Amino acid sequence: MTSRKIPFFEFWRSQKERAALLKRVDQLSLDPSQLKQLLGESEVRAKLQNARMASLLPPVGTEVFRRFTAASLGEIQQRLEAEANEPPKNKLVETDLPKPAVHLEAGKPLPFVYGDPPPQLLNTPLDELDPFYQSQKTFIVLGKGNTLHRFNADSSCYLLSPFSPVRTAAIKILIHSYPL
Repeated sequence: MTSRKIPFFEFWRSQKERAALLKRVDQLSLDPSQLKQLLGESEVRAKLQNARMASLLPPVGTEVFRRFTAASLGEIQQRLEAEANEPPKNKLVETDLPKPAVHLEAGKPLPFVYGDPPPQLLNTPLDELDPFYQSQKTFIVLGKGNTLHRFNADSSCYLLSPFSPVRTAAIKILIHSYPL
């Protein structure tokens, strides 16, 4: 058996992907028992070592769906203020900017890995699921067929807050699916 020589670039890229994978695993904040169970299965472990697969793991279960409240709007504003107070970074080194998740685009049905949301949360404003939009002032509404709709959380027409009954009614009318 001859040993296969790996070019330096491939070795460097694999090390970089491994470091990115370890960073993502740290961000998951799993309990040690959950991490042991997850990494204990050889199939799961093999799939997790591929960095591209690890980035596709969405949060699972119905506990992901939370109502959009004034407190969650306050959290978004605090995050935006913290980003504004940070010292400016070099604009040329912005290669790791988050991108919108393709499976969470507006107008598409919610992926099955999220499960079915509770019926009382349909047609109501929910916290954003996509990490790209979590740093922006947006919220989502799930319509019939679990279709995802995204709305801006700023005041509409400088008058109607996202929690205004008039705006809530307008959103329900907008996303209502009528039979043809």
